[in-house]
Amino acid sequence: MHLGSLYDCSPAVNFASRDAANANVQWGPRIIPDWQFFYIISGEASLEMGRSRYRISPGECVMLGPLNAHLLETTKATEYYSVHFAFRSDSPIPVHPGYLIREADTEQLAMELKRYRIAIPGETDLELPRHFSIILAEQIFARIVREYSREYIAYPFALRTLMMELLTLVVRSTMSTQTDDPVRKTGPALDAMREQPARHWTVSELAELCGYHPGYFTVIFHQEMGQKPKQYMISERIKQAKQALLRGEPIEAIANALGYASIHYFSNNFKKETGLSPSEFRQLPNAAKSKDRKE
Repeated sequence: MHLGSLYDCSPAVNFASRDAANANVQWGPRIIPDWQFFYIISGEASLEMGRSRYRISPGECVMLGPLNAHLLETTKATEYYSVHFAFRSDSPIPVHPGYLIREADTEQLAMELKRYRIAIPGETDLELPRHFSIILAEQIFARIVREYSREYIAYPFALRTLMMELLTLVVRSTMSTQTDDPVRKTGPALDAMREQPARHWTVSELAELCGYHPGYFTVIFHQEMGQKPKQYMISERIKQAKQALLRGEPIEAIANALGYASIHYFSNNFKKETGLSPSEFRQLPNAAKSKDRKE
């Protein structure tokens, strides 16, 4: 199914939340009336759709469309962002999808998946991804949830702007990864940096995990992630630091766990990447509170 040109999109956010769920919580099988991003902050979930099953890890996202039955399930205690949206809407005012979500049976869940394509002017048409890893999206999700939950002045217009920014990020990230299947090639390195953030990984060590020469590994890593391995490692540490700060862990313990030589070095690095000191970040209002509107 072709969705037309990206430039003709006028997206509207219908629902947005940051939430947490214990292991084995299910959504579905179901069919949603709009589109949904489901992004894992921490923990793990799985998606069953058609004959495919995906494991969703921290920093990864699934994109669900309106005609494909699916089953989402947490496999561990999980924190996540959920954003429902329309690609095109005359009005940016949110229309909650809850009343139009339909149950699906096992036969519908096993049906062949609808594929969605969108035209990118000046580029080839893009098939929208179902499961992907995306850098820098977490900040946009947080801003979307904040606007949706607090309903600031003109918040529907702000939501539309943020949704366009998020879709642009998804398009750019996806087009950079569809050339030579780099996700599969760099997966072991990504897993290693996420699981051992305190280790000072060298490019040679990461390349060896994937079975490639360091020079070639650096090229395909940049194609996939849009940044070099060293910068990705910094981003991963900062992401995990944010999660630990929100859990109330001591700053010194966080710095040690993430491989920083001192609190001073950690604080300077954190502020350089986020614009805030660890203490200032911890004092930010919690965007996860969304007026009891949970999925």
